[in-house]
Amino acid sequence: MYNIFLVVPPGIEQIAIDEVNQLSKQLQISNQINSLEFECDLDKIYKLNLLLRIPNRILIRFADFEATTFQDLFKKAVRLPWKQFLKKDINVNIRTTCHKSKLYHNDAVTQRIHQAIESNLSTSVKLIKGESEEIHVKNQLIIVRLFHDKVTISIDSSGNPLYMRGYREIVSKAPIRENLAASLLLASGWTPEIPLIDPFCGSGTIPIEAALIAKNQPPGLYRDFAFENWPGFKQSDWQAIRRTYIDNILEKKINIFGSDRDQGSIEISIKNAKKAKVEQLIEWKTQSISDVIPYNLPGWVITNPPYGVRISSNKDIRNLYAQFGNQMREKFSEWQVLFLCNSLALANQTKLKPKSLFSFSNGGINVQAFYGKN
Repeated sequence: MYNIFLVVPPGIEQIAIDEVNQLSKQLQISNQINSLEFECDLDKIYKLNLLLRIPNRILIRFADFEATTFQDLFKKAVRLPWKQFLKKDINVNIRTTCHKSKLYHNDAVTQRIHQAIESNLSTSVKLIKGESEEIHVKNQLIIVRLFHDKVTISIDSSGNPLYMRGYREIVSKAPIRENLAASLLLASGWTPEIPLIDPFCGSGTIPIEAALIAKNQPPGLYRDFAFENWPGFKQSDWQAIRRTYIDNILEKKINIFGSDRDQGSIEISIKNAKKAKVEQLIEWKTQSISDVIPYNLPGWVITNPPYGVRISSNKDIRNLYAQFGNQMREKFSEWQVLFLCNSLALANQTKLKPKSLFSFSNGGINVQAFYGKN
């Protein structure tokens, strides 16, 4: 059994916890999960990486100890069971942060951990430098944190961040990350039986994530993970797990619609949907917000409209939100609305009595998810 930690964008932690609890029956987790850190075995770690839509990555808490000197740090690190997670041909990417500790130099701490790994494995190990989000399949990410002289070492089980599903190679301007789109869908309470419309679909991420949920298709089905390089990993067991979920994929008629006034965005959306294998479940159309027509049944409008950083100087953006609100009130009076915006003043332009449900950072801009009432 291992203590694991779900790395989640700030602001949507509870949505991630709720997601794990909703999957508890599939994962055979008997206890209610109340935090982002909990205990599970390797089989569940594999499945969590495959199934979870919200976290950025899943870390294994590998070691906790105190160290006030570099000698002490090396001495304790070299004794750790690195061979459980590192093959001799693997590269390591060690990311270190030090706060309020006697050992305060990040690079020096990284160097001692690297030396400890090489001594433990009795071989040279290439140290990869750089803070890029993308992790090469042959690089093992190791997170080292010093706080008040306590050293916490975590092993990343995911590799590339989990929001990199593998379907979105082409993006339009200001795309929303896949896990943030999924957080809107899960938090809203939308279910596949209810129509869904995204009138500012951009690269198509919100409709595609909705289609994956409706199809019961695991978000990580067509990508690689760091744990596939661990010494104890068995490819046959992993393929058996994947087959189980492939067999449970559903094919059914649902009402998901994405539109954008930019033809290039719709072309990108169609390509991304095809790569995600959900192209048959989504209707796409190039049109402005004023031309969007609701389905016969009431449903959800969930969308990420454009927003300007300087609201007062951007009359077009204010007009766009006013027009969005007018369309919602006139055509979608029985529908529920959830939209992202970086300003309450701008959100109020919709006149939908917007209520902020939660907030997170989208592309470096702090945004809020507003629930609108017609």
